[in-house]
Formats: sequence, structure tokens, C-alpha cells
Amino acid sequence: MNDILRWAKEADLWMTSDERIAAVERFAALVRDDEREACAKVCDEFESDADPDAGLVLAAVIRARKES
Repeated sequence: MNDILRWAKEADLWMTSDERIAAVERFAALVRDDEREACAKVCDEFESDADPDAGLVLAAVIRARKES
């Protein structure tokens, strides 16, 4: 989460209270979740003659990262 707070400061978002810091952390989590799902959807559509399930497996691995 240190990167998120550093980026927020670089973007001139003022971090003056714990409440604001928590809001930025929640926002970052939402952005991560959205990006993770977008990547997983690309994998869902991936087709490979060598391994027909490769895209689905990759999508599942990406989605599982949310749990870790």
C-alpha cells in the first residue's frame, strides 16, 4: 500500500487524515479489482490449439489473486 500512498502524493492528493488515507486505499483496491477482472476477461477469450483450456486457467489464476 506504500506505493498507493506515494502515487496519491505525487498526484497532489492531500493526505491529512486517516480517513482520507483509508479512502485512497479503498479507491486503489477498486482500481486493482477492475484491472484484474479486465485481464481475466482477455484470458477468458484466449484460444490455443496447444491447450484449449489455457485461457480459462490463466483467468482463474488472475481472479484468485484477489483472495491472496
